[in-house]
Amino acid sequence: MEKGTGPGFEPGLPALWWAAAPLADAAAHAEVVLRPTELTRAAGYLPGHPRDDFVAGRVLARVLAAELLNRATPLTRDLRPDELELTQFCARCASVAHGTPRLRAPKNDLFFSLSYARTAGWLLLGLAPANRRIGVDLADLDDPVFASTDGDSLFEDYAYAPGERKELDLLPEAQRQFRRAQWWALKEAVAKAAGEGIAGEGGIPVVVGPNRHLLLRSPGTRAMDLEPGTPDTLGNVLPDNLVGSIVWSP
Repeated sequence: MEKGTGPGFEPGLPALWWAAAPLADAAAHAEVVLRPTELTRAAGYLPGHPRDDFVAGRVLARVLAAELLNRATPLTRDLRPDELELTQFCARCASVAHGTPRLRAPKNDLFFSLSYARTAGWLLLGLAPANRRIGVDLADLDDPVFASTDGDSLFEDYAYAPGERKELDLLPEAQRQFRRAQWWALKEAVAKAAGEGIAGEGGIPVVVGPNRHLLLRSPGTRAMDLEPGTPDTLGNVLPDNLVGSIVWSP
């Protein structure tokens, strides 16, 4: 997989913009108000951190998207976060209450493909032109689920294909924990880019070996691993405990 190598819009990463920031940064943007459909979804989360993180994530997604788009092209300069519309659509049931997210800049009537993930108090967001698929995800290296064990791991049996588990078995403990987290983030990113759930009709995406997910074998698809310290398009860097993945495709 490619590695994130520096801030800015790099020649090697056409038509992709991404950013990461702490959810706490959303508190500085009281001008960004959620839409009624988003408030309805927020009410479905438990009070406290689950609901607060959802709301902060929706606010921060607009903030980061506005910063990215203001850098991307003259067509999207001077956008304000509160102007952006964040919507979802499910191609299977035509619902707007869930499904693949996308972003609209009403002032210019421009649409963008969007993906985001919340983990360990951080938000990762990826943007691409509307005719592209994109999926992003973060994984917390401190999450006990990724820790190596001397015995059987129910999570490993559930999450990784036999070929993936064989490769994990060959790794030293510390590398194995890192690779578990990185591959899980990639699996989630692939599922989002493909418009599937993490355990859709084809099961959890396989990301290593000849049987890896069709999207990863499709012409034009690219994937990038995000490691601790990786700088995003805005120059922010991921903290020491987070790894991530971005997958984008025509």
